Amino acid sequence: MWGGLNTLRFAAYAMIVLAASWYLLGQLASVLRPLLLASFLGYILMPYYRSIRLKLSAPVAITIIASVTTLLLLGITAAVTSSVYDLTTQAPELKQKAMRLFSQVTEWIYSFRVVGPIQSGDKTPEAMAAEKLTDGFLVLLNVAMVGLPEAFASGLYLLFLLLESARFPDRVRRAYPEPRAEQIMHVFGRINSAIVSYLKAKVKSSLILAVPIGLVLVGFNVRFAFLWCVLTFVCNFIPYIGSVVSFTLPIGFAFLQFDSWITATVLAGIILGINILSASVVEPMLIGRAVGLSPIVILSALAVWGVLWGLPGMFLAVPLTVVVKIVLENIEITKPVARLLSGE
Repeated sequence: MWGGLNTLRFAAYAMIVLAASWYLLGQLASVLRPLLLASFLGYILMPYYRSIRLKLSAPVAITIIASVTTLLLLGITAAVTSSVYDLTTQAPELKQKAMRLFSQVTEWIYSFRVVGPIQSGDKTPEAMAAEKLTDGFLVLLNVAMVGLPEAFASGLYLLFLLLESARFPDRVRRAYPEPRAEQIMHVFGRINSAIVSYLKAKVKSSLILAVPIGLVLVGFNVRFAFLWCVLTFVCNFIPYIGSVVSFTLPIGFAFLQFDSWITATVLAGIILGINILSASVVEPMLIGRAVGLSPIVILSALAVWGVLWGLPGMFLAVPLTVVVKIVLENIEITKPVARLLSGE
């Protein structure tokens, strides 16, 4: 009986903690999202910072890293912003082209039927579909514009994280007794190793995917090829869903741009082949078992963090879940939960 009461008490405490955590994460999203983005960006830049730090002082190393990173991000942001603005101004033209495309598809479908297409009110089904398609298309692109303030905040956090990174181990050892401090440093070491290996592999695989797709788009003279290349690189950090988005948007635009369906279809086939090759060969070879999470856990994490924090939450879903899994592995009572999250 006491065992049953203890189990119920533990379940009640767990529900209270989860509910409070969900509420606080939602309320503090504007603070936590840029901080976590800066932390994961710091994992990418930390090796370069340490290499420069061996030869130069910390302020000089920070200045070099910050200057190069800022100039690179500003250049990419300016190019993407310009492309998004141009696409926004072309929205009416895109809607007209989408309506014509849907009309052609509808006529082709109904050519196999005896009855004609059914009209719906003042607008045809293809007109309504085209309007929803283009509006959703532009909404997705404008998400990048909304995230610029958080990107700036992440840059500021990143500077301080790089400055404080070398002092963190000494502060932990001063704050805790030796055995406890070593345990904490061991957990942080495992987290660092897992995230660094994941991010390194993901950056490489994203570049290997995005660069060929960008070159193919340039070769086919698709407008805003650089925007689609950046979109492919960024979306590749979102498992499963990102690949669908990064394939659908440029191909959908290509069908609107080109008068020939054959050209757009050939382009779609080439880009689909590059995506399949990346997903079946490049990603497993580079990432392998670095994540250590089952596919159902990854999908659940995408759903949870996406609902909680939107698109930034989907970018952070896998690294955050890896951190949670490692922490649970080092707490005796939660080790079974960590095993359930594992992909092994």
